[in-house]
Amino acid sequence: MKTLTHSESIEVSHNLEQAIPYLVTRAGTRMGNAFSKALKPYGLSLSEWRVCASLGYKPRQTLSELVTHASVDMSALSRIVDRLAQQGIVRRAKSELDGRAVSLSLTPEGASLAREIAPLAKHYEKVALTRFTPQEVDILRRLLIQLYDNAEPLA
Repeated sequence: MKTLTHSESIEVSHNLEQAIPYLVTRAGTRMGNAFSKALKPYGLSLSEWRVCASLGYKPRQTLSELVTHASVDMSALSRIVDRLAQQGIVRRAKSELDGRAVSLSLTPEGASLAREIAPLAKHYEKVALTRFTPQEVDILRRLLIQLYDNAEPLA
């Protein structure tokens, strides 16, 4: 295999810095890294926060539902739920609808923690959206939801 020298170029039909997946990931990574630092005093990782926020918004979810809502893969989610349960933040119970399924919800302590962190999460979002008009924020939100939905056949 030939290695290109600095003076040689290859034809690239895809400019990474203009690629939508790259730009979305880049923005998300920057915001996620910053918010992760803010979560350290609370003893939570970003993924753990997503689980808490998701359960705070929609209690009594199964692991399968949380995979989608918290954007965490199943193997990582199982470990996260184990940690949060050990810390007394999340509780497991048999599902009222399906006795074979496990329903997850925040404990009172977990709900209190989520309520405490939620304004911080809103602040980070507000800072990231500072130079957007309210209309642009609405458009961005709709476009990101549409982008997520459009990518479903790729999953």
